[in-house]
Amino acid sequence: MKKYTNKEKQILRKNQYTFKVTDNKLYFTAEFKKVFWIKYQAGMAPRKILTELGYDLKMFEQKQIDSIVQRIKKQALSGNEFSEGECHERRMNIVSQEEFTPESFAQMQHEVLYLKQEVEFLKKIIKEANTKRRQ
Repeated sequence: MKKYTNKEKQILRKNQYTFKVTDNKLYFTAEFKKVFWIKYQAGMAPRKILTELGYDLKMFEQKQIDSIVQRIKKQALSGNEFSEGECHERRMNIVSQEEFTPESFAQMQHEVLYLKQEVEFLKKIIKEANTKRRQ
């Protein structure tokens, strides 16, 4: 586990996207999570996003970066808004088979496919805008 030095903690606290930093953990603002998620969905690499948002990559191990991505992804896919600091949601109860009908399953499949199409469409729009910007 990465342990931040006093100097690193001081540098991290100066970043507008840092909510809180302890010896062992860095907590991000809801705004950071929102911006990170948008850029990540657009296909940008996590390391590049962190750099663009003012963080020095020397302060992060690859495992930490992977963890940041997974936590933000989990929070984004939960359907709730991003929270400041750590997400304290508890695990959802498993739905009983009686509540799970073939119709509800078909509806969820349809929604997932639709959302995938939307994401692909947004990626194309962003890619096109980036291409035009470079020209």
